[in-house]
Amino acid sequence: MDVLRIVIYDTNPAELERYTAACRAICEKNQVRAIFSAFNSGKALLFEMMDPAFSSRVSILVLEPCNGGEAMAERLRSLGYDGIILYHSWAADESLFYQAFDAGAYNYVNKKGQARFLAVFERALNAALRLERQYIILSCGGEYRQLDLRDIHFFEAGTDHMVTVWYTGGKFRFRSSLSDLEERLKNRGFIRIHRAYIAAIDALHHVSYEEATLFNGMSIPVSRRNYAAVKEALDKRSLYYAGE
Repeated sequence: MDVLRIVIYDTNPAELERYTAACRAICEKNQVRAIFSAFNSGKALLFEMMDPAFSSRVSILVLEPCNGGEAMAERLRSLGYDGIILYHSWAADESLFYQAFDAGAYNYVNKKGQARFLAVFERALNAALRLERQYIILSCGGEYRQLDLRDIHFFEAGTDHMVTVWYTGGKFRFRSSLSDLEERLKNRGFIRIHRAYIAAIDALHHVSYEEATLFNGMSIPVSRRNYAAVKEALDKRSLYYAGE
């Protein structure tokens, strides 16, 4: 079983320590291997989460929505964080409940009841163990796309630091680099086939030294450097490739 990364953010150091210890105990009870990262600084949390190598491995994010936490959730979603968010607060401000809904929070738990929080956290933990992240959130200029990974054909890098995702039903341009996407999509069914292209393995029909043909009829370039890895991936999926 993979190790889960769990991040807890609370500006109150005592509560941060208490709830981190409680969540760690839940993981131990369920025999779940987990790495915990605790933050009482929103700036420090945002700095870490802006690194795809860190954020792409976060399975559960427990946020205190007050003191900037609500803006933090919105910001992280816009950056592409697609894991579980659990709100945890003393506040009963109705606007925070709406914001939690907008951010796609798993739940909103009042700190008055630690037992309820632990029960909700345990359910979130079980959900994270079952979750194979089947979607990705992409954004550009305030416009968002939440795409099912099974609908994505490939990503194409442009010369303007923009990437175009081609998917069933259309395409969408967003700001990213292919190296960041590679990190986010690691072990999720995608492969780098060219310096400017990442493709869904299940979307590829066959491949030659120069190009790959997709099941939708499109063709995209393959570099000789990447050909062997693509061919091996197709072999594993029992797909045909050129020259077989």
